[in-house]
Amino acid sequence: MKTIVEPAREVPVVRDVDVCVLGGGPGGITAAWQAAKHGAKTLLVEHYGFLGGMATAGLVGPILGLREVGKDAATVEGMTREFADLMLSLGAGRPWEEHVRTGCIPFEAETFKLACDQMCGRYGVDLLLHSTAVGAVVEEGALRAVTIENKSGRQAIMAKCFVDATGDADIAFRAGAECTLGRPVDNMPMANGSTFHVGGLENLTDEMRKAAAQVMDEARQEGIIKVYGLGVGGQGSTLRAGFTSINCTRWPGNPADVEVLTEGEVYTRDMIHRIVKLWRERVPGMENAYLALTPTQLGLRESRQLVGEKRVVGADVVEGKKLADAVARCSYWIDIHCPRGFAAPGVHLCWKKCAQTDCYMMTEHMDMLPDELYPPDYFDIPYGALVPAKLDNLLVSGRCCSLDYQAMSAARVMGPVMAIGEACGVAAAMAADGRKAPREVEVEALREKLLAAGCVC
Repeated sequence: MKTIVEPAREVPVVRDVDVCVLGGGPGGITAAWQAAKHGAKTLLVEHYGFLGGMATAGLVGPILGLREVGKDAATVEGMTREFADLMLSLGAGRPWEEHVRTGCIPFEAETFKLACDQMCGRYGVDLLLHSTAVGAVVEEGALRAVTIENKSGRQAIMAKCFVDATGDADIAFRAGAECTLGRPVDNMPMANGSTFHVGGLENLTDEMRKAAAQVMDEARQEGIIKVYGLGVGGQGSTLRAGFTSINCTRWPGNPADVEVLTEGEVYTRDMIHRIVKLWRERVPGMENAYLALTPTQLGLRESRQLVGEKRVVGADVVEGKKLADAVARCSYWIDIHCPRGFAAPGVHLCWKKCAQTDCYMMTEHMDMLPDELYPPDYFDIPYGALVPAKLDNLLVSGRCCSLDYQAMSAARVMGPVMAIGEACGVAAAMAADGRKAPREVEVEALREKLLAAGCVC
């Protein structure tokens, strides 16, 4: 590969704050709000011109992983509840008790964006949008600054503590923290896909749903489309009458590779248009269905994972493991979308009962696959899973914290991601206030602050 040499240059420091959160998705917004609420001068940096991450840019919804298994008890509250209540007050939400009872928070993506802005205003979070974190300045084993790129050029941000909420551990990776990628056998992460909205379905019936599923199955067998689900969707990231939010497309590959992202965007967009065209042409009653919205970006499930002071593994999920140093709870299940992108019935999940019996995971690496997917109860996320093993002044939030590929598939949904973000925010504020490394934060004191803030841990 050819290379060029960039000339050295001085980069202006545009912010010097207590806490800098990089990434405004579900694991970043709650981190920023909690850090600011706990007295830290907080900056939230986001690549897009709006907040929400996969919830808004990816149209992924609803917020899952909200209640204990078999109980009407929330595993996530705190800022997540306050945020949900705000969306309700803005006219596009539901009562919290209903969210807990159903185990999820459906939402309007546009209301999600607005509520994020208002929460930042409520707690005094400084925003820097249209800015992408591209580099890390590490001195004596600690992250001292990050560099960003935006319309104003290259800029630098200094902070007493940083939170990597990029979803892909971009800053941890660039700062030299050890990370893993996908499953150990082939380093392949879960398949990606794009959620989309379809309108014109005001008169949608169960019969139409069945007919649409049959049409999709026939088209899949004909090779016209490649999908892992056959449904017409429901209320996920839209609550509007006559609209559904659909998540059924599939694209394998590493989302930390821009070539994969590019190919995936083009492929899934084409697939979405094919699906809606099929419904209009082949399903009686859906002649007026139309594609209302595609996502700003491909929906991503997995890429890099931090190697932290502690790591949560698949066995912890199915055991429902409880920990004395817990800072967040997760009650979701091991949901590994086939990394190779297989999409036929019975093969979209990667586990020992997959119907794709000739896959090398089944023939050569069966011992690496889970044989149980569902936890008996919630499992805990320890504070050490948020702390890099060998890098200071950084915490890692959301799906890219220290989880193996099985545990990650359970903790990646937005409920636990938001809970992890809250823990990161409070811990970052404590570290900044005490001018100490995040690994030196007293976990019991952190847990007390989280409980006082209405969080569940």
